[in-house]
Amino acid sequence: MTRRRVLIATALMMSMLLCAVAAAPWVLYWKGLSEIEGRPTPATHAATTEQIDGMLKKLRLTQSVQIRPSSPYSYLLQGGANDPSARVAWVVARAYNVQHLSNRRFWHLSGAALTVWLTRNWTPSELITAAAQLNY
Repeated sequence: MTRRRVLIATALMMSMLLCAVAAAPWVLYWKGLSEIEGRPTPATHAATTEQIDGMLKKLRLTQSVQIRPSSPYSYLLQGGANDPSARVAWVVARAYNVQHLSNRRFWHLSGAALTVWLTRNWTPSELITAAAQLNY
């Protein structure tokens, strides 16, 4: 092979590797969600102040917790459980997955995917209310 072909082949392989690495978090997110039957629905009534305070205390969070939408990338970069948004969403995701996960081998992957989904699709007040009502 000529030197030019080797360079082109190397560049092509590096490009493919970069694409695979960039797509991997979204592929894992999709796989995790595909193992869950349905999606949770937000609570229809508000949680009491005592429920919210109790949940925040158990999670060791302050009253001024900021719930921000996350992506599979941000979830991985923030370490998942270290992010207050993810910790609140995980309470809801865990409770939902107990009844709706089709294959327990995907518990962690599906839990992480549903945690991301919840932060992207529910409002902060819906997340906090649902987590507090689960009596966590």
